[in-house]
Amino acid sequence: MDILELRKALQDGIAVEYTAHCQKRMLERDISRADIQNVIICGEIIEDYPLKDGNISEKSFPSCLILGCKINDGKMIHIVVGFNGKKILMISACYPDLEHWCDDCKTRRR
Repeated sequence: MDILELRKALQDGIAVEYTAHCQKRMLERDISRADIQNVIICGEIIEDYPLKDGNISEKSFPSCLILGCKINDGKMIHIVVGFNGKKILMISACYPDLEHWCDDCKTRRR
């Protein structure tokens, strides 16, 4: 996935949908929609999850894991975002767990 294409789509006002899972996690973790948008605008893709079969349908979303930070306190956030060219799908949002991530929050621990 191309972060510049995703940023442009967001800035151009493309439809954005939040899954129920993402909304629940955002409420639990005090992550706002503004925080999510900030991660897309200022963050970086650290993992890419293309479609396995290469076929894009209405329900298919290639996705990626983006690392960024909260607006108010700078705390690091991971978000999983899908994008099919017509819609941005916010799939999940969390704080990196240092049990599973190195201190840079970009590298998974082995």
